[in-house]
Amino acid sequence: MHTTVNAMRHLDSLRIIAACAVVVLHYSDYFKDLAVGRFMVGHVWHFNLFVDLFFVVSGFVIARQYHGDVGDGTAIGRFLWRRVARIYPLHLATLAFYVAIALALSFGISQTGNPARYPISDLPAQILLLHAFAGERLTFNFPSWSLSAEMFCYLLFPLMVAITARRKVLAIALFALPALANTLWNVLMGTEPWAEWINYGGAFRAVPAFSLGIACYLYRERIARWPAVPGLLMSSLAAFMLLGSWLTPMAALAAIYAIAVLTIQPDCSGRDTWLSMLKLDRFAPFTYSCYMLHIPVATVVITFGSRLLSFASPEAKLVLAPLAVIVLGVASVFSFRKFETPARRYLTALYDRRFAPAVAAAPISQREIAQ
Repeated sequence: MHTTVNAMRHLDSLRIIAACAVVVLHYSDYFKDLAVGRFMVGHVWHFNLFVDLFFVVSGFVIARQYHGDVGDGTAIGRFLWRRVARIYPLHLATLAFYVAIALALSFGISQTGNPARYPISDLPAQILLLHAFAGERLTFNFPSWSLSAEMFCYLLFPLMVAITARRKVLAIALFALPALANTLWNVLMGTEPWAEWINYGGAFRAVPAFSLGIACYLYRERIARWPAVPGLLMSSLAAFMLLGSWLTPMAALAAIYAIAVLTIQPDCSGRDTWLSMLKLDRFAPFTYSCYMLHIPVATVVITFGSRLLSFASPEAKLVLAPLAVIVLGVASVFSFRKFETPARRYLTALYDRRFAPAVAAAPISQREIAQ
């Protein structure tokens, strides 16, 4: 029997590792009233930079799938709709979950120690995916700020393709110039390092990473010829995860960029490494589901669970952490298979029937479904 080899098994493996790291970061914060929680928060803060790894991977995958297929208005419209069809249904579902909580709070049905997280006034920005530009705070399902940043990159993608179509060296400028602009803004305006921009400026934080992914795709043949250093990828990843909290935010961001490129290299050359041998790429389709659902699951299992259950000691509530992880795993598989994929196929077919009835639209690939 012929077995199809995943040509992006390293990037897919790293995606699921990154998603799990973000879960560890955010779930640790739910237990910061305990010593173990405070220890974790202090030593895994740099896991937030794994979101930038998602941006790099997204740039590479989107370029691989669409770089030669956004040459006219029809193709651009189909590309943007397909991206919306991928990210929007689950975003809207998780947003509706928190809007329900906001309504319960407003009617006095429930209480919270953080009412600023549920402002109805933020709904327009949330619905329009504008909350990674100039939001005052993280609200509702707060990891969704990265979707707003992703959508900004998708809107820029056709322009990036036009710029790099004839001179791919300009892809390097598309990475360097936004990074330089972010740095200058940081220095002149006295903001926090742009590696920490989230709701305020997170969209601009994403552009260099997304552009780096595109550049790696365009230079994939040259990257494939780089000499292989056995163990370098895994050792770099392990060192970052264990020691990255000692780095400054910008140094940690540079490390993430380096790890992303090191991960792309074996996929370009087609060789195996210790990372690919773990076969974690089989879980990659559930990355987005895991990322978007981990906070709603924590709200139900950890927050509500802590209120409803009586524990013999404060430390006893730590049992809710592994329970939340189990629930998250089940919810992610269910969401991907029973909600996200059917919704995406329906929306894509709807668009093609309405706007491209006479054109045989490209079918949705498994790579698109998983990304």
